[in-house]
Amino acid sequence: MTEAKEQKQPIYLTMRMKPPWVFIDELRRFVESFCACACPECDREAQLALTVHELMQNAVPHSHDEEVELTLEVEPAVDRVAVSISNACTDDEFNALAARVQRMNREPDALQHYLRAMEEAPAHTRGGLGLARIRYEAQLDLSVSRSWGRLTVHAFGKLHVQPLRLPGGIR
Repeated sequence: MTEAKEQKQPIYLTMRMKPPWVFIDELRRFVESFCACACPECDREAQLALTVHELMQNAVPHSHDEEVELTLEVEPAVDRVAVSISNACTDDEFNALAARVQRMNREPDALQHYLRAMEEAPAHTRGGLGLARIRYEAQLDLSVSRSWGRLTVHAFGKLHVQPLRLPGGIR
């Protein structure tokens, strides 16, 4: 098979693990390397690694010591990428997250939502910005689903995106 033909094939990564915090940073580095190899011309590895990192940081403390599952799909032929993280959850946890994602998605401008989230996040606590970061910085859409007592956060979008235009430069 030629290299060009291989690059058009979908590439999937699935991992299931117990939720130790110690692996989250290593998983971010692994995903960044995996994405650089899976689609080297896309220049999306940092954004996808950020997505996995943020979603894992949300999933691990809410997993109730059950397994956390990561699925990463890179499909160059259809210009698509998807990240899904699943973990155990209660009804209340699912409902709270679903409402949060709904509120976020009602704001058509991802940057405005991100800036508002930064203003509203208490300076003395950590967290609360991960989903907004994914939506804006990684340029991915977000949704949630629930099945058999497990919550899945889906982040998905185009594999090829325009660089973000920020005041003072491009990212």
